[in-house]
Amino acid sequence: MTAGPEDVDALRTRLRELEDQLAESESARADEQPARRSRGWLRTAGAVACLVLVFVLAPLSVVAQWAHDEVGDTDRYVETVAPLAQDPAVQAALADRITEEIVVAINVDEVTSEALTALASQSFIPDRAAGLLPGLSVPLSTAIEDYVHRIVTRVVESPTFEQAWAEANRTAHEQMVALLTGETGGSVQVDDDGVKINIAAFVEAAKQLMLDEGFRIAQRIPEVDATFTVFQSAEVGKAQRAFALLDSLARVLPVLVLLLVFLAVWLSTDRRRTWVAAGLTVAASMLLLGLGLNLARPLYLDAVPAEILPGAAAAAIYDALTHFLRLALRAVLAVSLVVAVAALLMAPTGAGAAIRTGISSGLGRLRRSARGAGADTGAVGSFLGTYQVFARVTIVAVGALVYLSVDHPTAVTAFTIVGAIVLLLVLLELIAVPPSEQQQADDPEGASVEEVTSGQQPPQG
Repeated sequence: MTAGPEDVDALRTRLRELEDQLAESESARADEQPARRSRGWLRTAGAVACLVLVFVLAPLSVVAQWAHDEVGDTDRYVETVAPLAQDPAVQAALADRITEEIVVAINVDEVTSEALTALASQSFIPDRAAGLLPGLSVPLSTAIEDYVHRIVTRVVESPTFEQAWAEANRTAHEQMVALLTGETGGSVQVDDDGVKINIAAFVEAAKQLMLDEGFRIAQRIPEVDATFTVFQSAEVGKAQRAFALLDSLARVLPVLVLLLVFLAVWLSTDRRRTWVAAGLTVAASMLLLGLGLNLARPLYLDAVPAEILPGAAAAAIYDALTHFLRLALRAVLAVSLVVAVAALLMAPTGAGAAIRTGISSGLGRLRRSARGAGADTGAVGSFLGTYQVFARVTIVAVGALVYLSVDHPTAVTAFTIVGAIVLLLVLLELIAVPPSEQQQADDPEGASVEEVTSGQQPPQG
């Protein structure tokens, strides 16, 4: 049948309509692509901005939590400084300070000079010896000071000193709180440039020990109000302002950091990679915090006058006060690295996918071999296999809750909990029987998992 002119015109009209529709569709797609790229760029920029804030705020949150605990928790502070009672540098500095206080109280130079002068005036002393006696006051004074120092050293190295040191620091904690908050009053006396502990009890213990050994001059030692510097800083005003800010943010910053991480993941166009980036960002910020502590240490030691606190003792005290801060940053570092590695292993392709698939395949072969040997997990394995995803999420969630419930987790705590989670996930893979394997067990004449996977046909009966 031959088409007439009307049919040709209709076909041409229809062709033009289709061409117009195609042009409109291509134009709409062309207009939509820049908008999609713009939205993708904005979301990526938002995710990057969130991670930058995480990098800045994560170290501040750790420092704020440490500052809040050290000042707000007396028991925690005493736990921090208690080991210093056995530190040789601190013991030596304390012994020197207590000896200095006792020597000044006895007035050794004056006592020895008066005693030798009085002895020289006695009639039974030969004239030649009488002229030499006053010159012995210096070596005699030195000998007495050495004796006092040995007695004091015995006091600070005795087992009872540790308890006395802890109690003295418990009292000094009030001074530190008053120093950093600026709230002085009552019996608390705060120096304008440091925190000190009262050493009157140690002086009294040394006095009693000298009296027990027959050194009667020790009776001249009065009740003293002497102190030993634990922390020295000329920037008390700045320290007060910094502490006030950190203490107020101690509870807010950790939550804010977590919210920023989740916001970055939500905004990102590739959430798995963003989890990797978030973990590495927090890890890098913790490394930066550790570097900052290492750089601040020599600066602080150089700023402390040696006559107030010897360098070795100042170093030991600085290390003790920052001990829990270092533990906290290591714990956060460990958790962030675990998050990054876990996100990396969740990759759909590449090395992460190969590792994950290899582990899963190996555990699957081991499970099937055990079942073939008669080690059947029965209904429990079937139940876990049906709800395996839920079981995995539950294990991870419980592990996270356990970590968050620990008051002061360390890197050891983090790796222990992570190890327990990994062990439970491995056990889950070994115990849980996937529905496909369960179906094969119920229908042994059907195709095996290996045969289906490899494309082989089951043998015909």
